[in-house]
Amino acid sequence: MLIKKLGLILLMTTSPTLDQGLIHYYYGKGCGKTSITIGHIVRSIGRNFRPVLLQFLKKHDPSGQKGFYYGEYVALTEKLGVPIFQYGDFNFIRSDKQIESQKKNALEGLNKIQEVITSSDYDLVILDEIGSMIKVGLYESSQIVEILRKKGSTVEIIMTGHEKIPEFEVIANYVTHLQEIKHPFQEGIFARAGIEF
Repeated sequence: MLIKKLGLILLMTTSPTLDQGLIHYYYGKGCGKTSITIGHIVRSIGRNFRPVLLQFLKKHDPSGQKGFYYGEYVALTEKLGVPIFQYGDFNFIRSDKQIESQKKNALEGLNKIQEVITSSDYDLVILDEIGSMIKVGLYESSQIVEILRKKGSTVEIIMTGHEKIPEFEVIANYVTHLQEIKHPFQEGIFARAGIEF
């Protein structure tokens, strides 16, 4: 069956399922964690899988005035029809007060993780910056591990974060540490639209 969506012609077929869904954890100070997950999303769409992206500590600002205008948000939601749920604020957390204000978002995000990994609606679930939620104290690693143990057997999970989370290393099938060697910020070059965000 062919459908037209946002100017694109998409071939809709029955979604395949994986024989076994595995768990990935990409972490480190190096660039590329979110980009890796977007690559997995694109690849999964090419195989008719159904991805969903949950982003933590991030909030797309369509105006670009209060916060960040995330290019991947527009490309994935408007052009590829990928559902994205964000549990964050327009600005980076820099104080305990900002962490406190994120508790409601954190609880909503925790409930959403449980919903999507146990539903039959998604084949690939991305938990972007979930490790960072643990680092700032909004989640305990044991909470996330307990939820992950309840995932559907064919659901693939990809998690990212800046910090090494030993409990994630134990439960994950893929663990990759992205180490920063050099970054243009060190030369006074700030994040550029379309490249870093």
